[in-house]
Amino acid sequence: MQSRSATHAKGVDVSHWQGIIDWKKVKAAGYSFAFIKASEGPKIVDDRFKANVQGAKAAGVLVGAYHFTRAAKPEDVRAELDHFLQMVDTGGGFDSLKLPCVLDMETKEGGSRSNISAIIREWSTQFKQRTGRNLMLYTFPNFIDTSLDKSLGDIPLWYAYYSSSVPPNKGGWTSWEFMQYTDKGKVAGISGNVDLNEYKGSEAELMAAANGSNSNPEGQAPAWKEGGRQWLIDHAGISKDWKAQDPIDIGTLGTILAKYVDKSSDKN
Repeated sequence: MQSRSATHAKGVDVSHWQGIIDWKKVKAAGYSFAFIKASEGPKIVDDRFKANVQGAKAAGVLVGAYHFTRAAKPEDVRAELDHFLQMVDTGGGFDSLKLPCVLDMETKEGGSRSNISAIIREWSTQFKQRTGRNLMLYTFPNFIDTSLDKSLGDIPLWYAYYSSSVPPNKGGWTSWEFMQYTDKGKVAGISGNVDLNEYKGSEAELMAAANGSNSNPEGQAPAWKEGGRQWLIDHAGISKDWKAQDPIDIGTLGTILAKYVDKSSDKN
């Protein structure tokens, strides 16, 4: 993998454990991005998520959100993903997130390497289908060695690596997107220790990526929206020119509803 560099953009990752954060001081100290915990498992919420997102954005800090998974099998993913997406909405939705969303995989509820790997793949697949965005994975060297297979190397990596040496290739990965390099950082505006991170490139490169590749490409839409568009074309007479990301105005909605009200009347 690539080495760290003094020219790389610097950032933090936080949760409720950091308490109330003065994000203006964080930004002034040279930290340009933050990953913020949103949720854990199918029900746990981080009660500082909304305030942290709003504070970081107001200070000009780029924001990403992460979910700490407790899934024991691939079938558990849907409930966790529902929960995570609901939390993202409380923070202002994806419009508030310029950085990738992250699956934090650190514990072994899934048991075997094959099952844990299947859980991660299911998370990545469902997240892409429902949001049109790519999911990033957070994990660390020993977990990759003991619990992940090489097939996951196509998923962008946020790597917890606390050595000053150049990280060797690990599992299916030959590079990292972000690196968490200590959990004992000290940053103005944050009480106590905080995790410190860096991006693989400069702050300017991070800004360019955040304003481009991390948003939905124009003309593309999540698979569930495209499926709904096609159903409306096939069954409700919507024009094929209508795109999945187009809003439905009140006149179009009225036409659809009128069609089905008429069908209901005919049956009676």
